[in-house]
Amino acid sequence: MFKKIGLFLRFLVIAAVWSAFWLFLTQQLVLRIWNFNYISPKQWSLIKAFWDKNGVIREASDYMLFITLLVILIVWYIGFKKLYHTDYVKLFLRPFEYFHKKRIEQYTTESKHVVIKNLVVGEKMTLEDLINEKIKEEKGQKASQKESEILRETISKKIIEQKGK
Repeated sequence: MFKKIGLFLRFLVIAAVWSAFWLFLTQQLVLRIWNFNYISPKQWSLIKAFWDKNGVIREASDYMLFITLLVILIVWYIGFKKLYHTDYVKLFLRPFEYFHKKRIEQYTTESKHVVIKNLVVGEKMTLEDLINEKIKEEKGQKASQKESEILRETISKKIIEQKGK
């Protein structure tokens, strides 16, 4: 029941706002172009009197006035239907979605490689395991340093031998 009342209120609000906006806009347009206020009963009585006296439409602007009056009704109906079926929550959230996507694109396009820190796969390591792993890494670095020192010494010996010859 509350849903039906809510839908009816939505219908009334959209109809009232759209109709007021559309009437104001089209009245100003028709008034400026043809000097005809289609809301005024006096204007319609003049047209009725014209038709009653067997008036004939001779100018293209008169035809365009009547076509415009018909189109105003058709466009009002189409606009109302579109506005009634619009999801206003999505429309309201669209700017937030846009900026959220921009923020995500900023991070996805900046870096060309992925850095994964503190990724634990399998079992969790204890503090002792971490310490032992760090010690092994340092020993590997020291071994590579010793190897590089030995390599430098042998290269320097060969250079000295070749200079002496």
